[in-house]
Amino acid sequence: MTRRSLGLGLLFAIAACLFVPPAALAEPGSSSPPTESDIERSAAMTHRLTASPDAGAEGRSVLLNMAVQGHAASQYLLALSHLDEAGPAHDRAEAIKWLERAAAQRHEGARTHLAGMAARGDTAAHLALGLIARDVAGNDLAATRHLRAAAAAGDPQGLLALGELYEAGGAVMRDEPYAARLFRSAAATAMRAVLHARQAATAGILGPGSDEWLAFAAARTRAAHRVPPVGNARRAELFAHYWVGLALLAGAGTAADSPRGLAHHRAAAERGFALAEFSLGLLYARGHGVPRDLGAARHWFARAAEHGHPLAAERVSPKGL
Repeated sequence: MTRRSLGLGLLFAIAACLFVPPAALAEPGSSSPPTESDIERSAAMTHRLTASPDAGAEGRSVLLNMAVQGHAASQYLLALSHLDEAGPAHDRAEAIKWLERAAAQRHEGARTHLAGMAARGDTAAHLALGLIARDVAGNDLAATRHLRAAAAAGDPQGLLALGELYEAGGAVMRDEPYAARLFRSAAATAMRAVLHARQAATAGILGPGSDEWLAFAAARTRAAHRVPPVGNARRAELFAHYWVGLALLAGAGTAADSPRGLAHHRAAAERGFALAEFSLGLLYARGHGVPRDLGAARHWFARAAEHGHPLAAERVSPKGL
């Protein structure tokens, strides 16, 4: 047996152990399943194997699989591999994504890494820490601090998230006019990125056939932004969710993140926003970021048509899909 096959055999054995529920790993009659430190040591061993020339793509795929399954230590180690400028997987955006996921599970190494990057002025790290503080830790003061830094750098997700804090009030004084301005800035920034990306896109949601509905969405957004927000920031927020979601789905001006992009689209679509309803119809019709589902596509196209999207009605019929 070669050294490579031995290494990979051990690698897959470790991965298999990590996927087994802790209770199943305990010795009969024992009440001491593996601790978190045991699992982290196993993950560290797996990382050493994946980093070796013998592991190759197969080994790296094991670490990725563990990270996708939600194992925080693997997410952290995968992030480190993406931060290694001399490594084959160097990708700063991917590193931030996995650091955020690990930190959201309270992985101290990931949180320390993000804090260090934020202290050096990294906008993506500020955004990640702000979203974790708001959505996981429930610390709106820390969220406001980090999201202000991301928004000041012009990050559309940071602008949108900070706007939501000012719209809700709490750690900051409620200020709907300011929230509306933040939402409009988020929408405008993301819209510019999407329209720029469309010039080079040949696939995905910005592929063939996207010119017409993108032009309509841009025209409706510009028209809305020419009118001062009336009453509250709600409508401005919907445009922000739509364009930020579209930027994330297309990887326009930011790392592609389909789950987060879909979440933004749903946040607007479920409140009757026709642009987002139409986009969800497209996503389900094409199977982009979601399993292909023509029934769901027709549902969202029908809702978009009901709420005034001029391109949606023709899509409701089977021929339109």
